[in-house]
Amino acid sequence: KENGMKELRKIIASFPETKDLKLEDHQLITVYQYIKEKKAFNPNDETNKYEPVLRFDPIRVDYVFAKAYQEALEAEEKQKLIDHRDYGDYLIDASLSNFRRFNDEREKAYQKAKTFINKVINKEYTKGLYLFGKNRTGKTYLLSAIANELAKSNIETIFAYTPDLIRSIHGGIKDNTIEMRVKELKYTNLLIIDDIGSAIMSLWFRDQIFGPVISHRLAMGLPMLFSSNMTINSLSKHLIDPNQTDDKFHAVRIVTRIAEMIEPVELSSDSFKAIDRKS
Repeated sequence: KENGMKELRKIIASFPETKDLKLEDHQLITVYQYIKEKKAFNPNDETNKYEPVLRFDPIRVDYVFAKAYQEALEAEEKQKLIDHRDYGDYLIDASLSNFRRFNDEREKAYQKAKTFINKVINKEYTKGLYLFGKNRTGKTYLLSAIANELAKSNIETIFAYTPDLIRSIHGGIKDNTIEMRVKELKYTNLLIIDDIGSAIMSLWFRDQIFGPVISHRLAMGLPMLFSSNMTINSLSKHLIDPNQTDDKFHAVRIVTRIAEMIEPVELSSDSFKAIDRKS
């Protein structure tokens, strides 16, 4: 027994957190058990729900929520602020710090994104961004990173992929959800429309849904972000219905309002790496 106590004291003395403790024999087993659990605990593993903590008066082992676990819970709650029901490929792990800035163009886009984020957080009026360029240059990644960053400050966002949004709104005719959905698009803190121009809008969707949402957000000073393979001028042509007489006016009116709300930001380089894996 005496040798066993000496061995326990040796182990306790070799552990940085307990090496200076003055312990009675009956306290050694508790502290030894704590050391075993503490060594097995991985502070970076978010699946470890509880962390052992050594308490005194009397000597005992308590268990508190682990920091990594708490941070994971908080991140999960923040993600609920981003409504991406109309975008299954939204990048939940995108971060501004991981946006690759290997040329002046991408550095400019990064700085524009940072400025936008800061102004939204500080409730200052700001124009949104219209990211345009060819596929796989990181446009969706940067939009996702902005949404994720703003969620940390409790900013609600709707993140919609244009083809999915169009299908969703048309589907709402059957279950009478259109009015509520349009209200959400009009009033959310931030509305992100990804890949605009990638799908044909019906005249009904363009003039009864999309146009009024744009007009309302412009009038209320509520920001929007867009991505597209098209320049803003090309978008005007895309929205025109060639089967309708004098339809150019209606399409140009909508795009003119978009232009008032945004700053165009080009992302044209095709030299990006795997970390920016979406368009």
